Parts: sequence; structure tokens; C-alpha cells
Amino acid sequence: RYLKPLAAGEIRSAFAMTEPPPGAGSDPTMLLTRAERDGDHWIINGHKWWTTGAEGAAFFLIMARTDANLPTHKGSTLFIAPADTPGIEIVRLIPHMGGLDVGGHGEVKFHDLRLPERAILGALGEGFALTQARLGPARLTHCMRWLGIAQRALEIATQYAVERRAFGKSLTEHQAVQWMLADSEMDLQSGRLLVQKAAWLLDRGDQARQETSMAKVHVAEAVNRVLDRAIQICGGLGISRDLPLSAWYEAARAFRIYDGASEVHRMVIARQVV
Repeated sequence: RYLKPLAAGEIRSAFAMTEPPPGAGSDPTMLLTRAERDGDHWIINGHKWWTTGAEGAAFFLIMARTDANLPTHKGSTLFIAPADTPGIEIVRLIPHMGGLDVGGHGEVKFHDLRLPERAILGALGEGFALTQARLGPARLTHCMRWLGIAQRALEIATQYAVERRAFGKSLTEHQAVQWMLADSEMDLQSGRLLVQKAAWLLDRGDQARQETSMAKVHVAEAVNRVLDRAIQICGGLGISRDLPLSAWYEAARAFRIYDGASEVHRMVIARQVV
């Protein structure tokens, strides 16, 4: 019902985990959405936001607390809810930096959303483990996508620097520009290697938590640096909408926040080091 049409690209899903304050954000133990058993059904009430792809999604994956007496990582469950199920309210699509994304980023409320037992994804209490299994590879897909965009930005800036002349020579002959190009190339190369190592470990069956965290932090910050330098090299043209650099720059800023803020991943890395 869900996986085959999803894999075929016929439908989209929306993942509802993040909550507005005082709910769960970087700290999933603050999860406030509740699912309470009612016979052979579950009743879900809660408030989510940054539910990517909410508008037009065929179904929602909803993270909810199913046992308040257990820690979040043991007492949370994922539910599959068709988008037309009564009790799902898309309050709005959140305005944000950068361009529009497919389906937007929804603020969603669940009002006595009634789902059968078979709506549980995996097993009762496995929600946190399932999200962690998803997030590692998902972080790498974001890294790969943004590395591609940053590579294109470097190519645009390099082409401009070759053709543009100032103070009697091309920009590529000025040391200040050469160093920006060199630093960007090093950022991209090191980012690719971190992604490749993490992907290799995942392929071997390793959870690679530290490696995916390192890749996520480095690439998210490196991409912002590469785009910033590309805009600087292109000058006035760089901040215009005649090139895609400024739009990419706006959108890339969020990468240091979604799928785990850089500070949270540094905490994970430091714990492993200690």
C-alpha cells in the first residue's frame, strides 16, 4: 500500500517528528505528541512543525509517545496515517529562508486522530530506533546533494574569475581569489571523503554514528563557506538573481540546523572521543 508506490515515485510521504517549543526539537526526549490506546485503536493528539512535504503527501509518518512511563527512546512509536484520515490539520506551510520546496514545510496538528493497531510502523516502542536507522543514511543524502550544489557554485565562480579582468589582469591571477578557489576545493574534497567513508561503513552494516555526524557537520559548514566565497568572487553579479548563487546561499544556511544541528553532532562526536 505504501512502499511500492513510494519507491515508484507515484506518491510522497511526510515525516512528522519535530515539534514547536516546548516540544521536541534537537532533544527528542521532549516529545509531547501522545498516542493512547483505545481498544484495538490508537488516539493521537499533538502539534508538529517542519513536517517536510506535508502539502500533497499521501501519508504521514507520525512519532508519538505511547508509554509515558518509559524513556523516550523506548516509549515512542511511529504510526502511518493516510493524509485523508480525519483528525489531521495542516495549519500552514511555514515561510522560510530560501526557495520553495516540494510540498513545503508544514505545521500540523493532530486532533483525536484515530488509527488501527496495524498503523504502527515496525513494532510498539521502536519509533526512536527506526528514526535513528533512517537519519544516518539520510544525512549523507543531504551531504551529497549539497556537495553537488557547492561544486557547481565553485565552477560558476571559477569561470567568472577566468573571464573577469580587474586591475590589469584576470581575477584568477590575483592571490586573494586564488586562495578562495583553493580553500573551496579543499573543503569539497574533504567533504566527499568523509561522506564516502561513512557510506562505506553503513554498507558494511556499521551504524557509523560518529562518521555520519562528522560528515554532516563538516559538509554543512563547508558548503556555506564555498557558496560564500563564490558570491564574493562574483561580486555584484553574485548577489544578483542572474546567477543561482544567492538563492543557494539562502537555502544552504538551514543545512546547519536540519537533520541535527552542528552543535548536537559535535556533542555526539565528542562523546565518542571521550
